[in-house]
Amino acid sequence: MTLFIALCLVSALSFAQEKIPVDTISRGNLTVILYNDKTWQYVDIQPAASVQIVDSVNITAQNWITNSVYAQKPDYARTKDTCIIDFGADVNNYSFPVRGKVYSRFGMRSGKMHTGVDIELKQDDTVVAAFDGIVRFAGWNNSGYGNVVVIRHYNGLETVYAHLSEVKCMANQKVTAGELVGFGGNTGRATGTHLHFETRLKDNAFDPELIFNLQTGVLVADKIPLYASNFDYMKYVDNSEYHVVKSGDTLYAIARKYHVSVKQICDLNGIKETSILSVGKRLRLR
Repeated sequence: MTLFIALCLVSALSFAQEKIPVDTISRGNLTVILYNDKTWQYVDIQPAASVQIVDSVNITAQNWITNSVYAQKPDYARTKDTCIIDFGADVNNYSFPVRGKVYSRFGMRSGKMHTGVDIELKQDDTVVAAFDGIVRFAGWNNSGYGNVVVIRHYNGLETVYAHLSEVKCMANQKVTAGELVGFGGNTGRATGTHLHFETRLKDNAFDPELIFNLQTGVLVADKIPLYASNFDYMKYVDNSEYHVVKSGDTLYAIARKYHVSVKQICDLNGIKETSILSVGKRLRLR
C-alpha cells in the first residue's frame, strides 16, 4: 500500500512536469522509476515504524554456542518480521575483511545455495574482523568451512570468515573492527585460495551486498532494513547437514565429530541408539 501511494505521488509529480514513467525496477525497499525522457528517480520505501530494531547489549545472553558454526539451526520462521540492523557508532568503525576480486556471489551455484560471497586472496593474506564484537566460534569445521571464525556483533549481526589457513583468535575473545582473525587459505571444501564471507541474522544467512558495497568495501548505510523476502531462498533449500556412514563409524563417534547428541541423530533419522549403521547410509545431523 505504501509503495502504491508513493508511486501515485511520483506519477502525479511527473505528469505536472510532463514526464511519464515507463518502467520500474525494484529491489528490497528500493524502487527506481524510469521516465520517458531517459531520466530516473529513486523511491525509498521505508519499513513501518513498528519494525524491530535489532539491538543486543549483552550479545552472549542468548544461544551463545562456542562449539558450532551455528548457534541454532537456520529457520525461515525467524525471518517473517521486518527488522533493521542498526550499525550506530560502527557506521564509521568497520573494516571490510579483505580486499580482492569477488568471483562468487550470494545465491544459487551449481544447483546449491551459496550463502556468502567468495573473495579472492593470496595464501596467508590477512583477514580482519568487519566490526567490533565477540568471537563465538573459532577453529575447525567438518562441514566444509575448514578453519573458520564466527563473530557476533553488538547489533545482533554475525559474520563468518571461512577456509582460513590459520585461525588467530579464540572463542569468547573480544575483537575490534580491523583486528586480525586469521590468514587466508583454502581449507575445507574450497576450490582455490579465497575467503568465504557470510553475514547472518539469527543464524539465517543473507546477501552481504545488502550491507557492503563489494567493489569499494564501504558500508551501504547506517541502518539496513531486512525483509522476509531477503530470506526467501530458505523456503526451497535444504540447509540440513548430513554424514555418510563409513566403515567403523558409530553413532557416538559421529555425534562427537559434529558436536551433536546421539539422541538428535536418532530422532532425525528414525533410528535407535542400538541400530546397526550400514556403510553408505546418509545420516541427517541437523
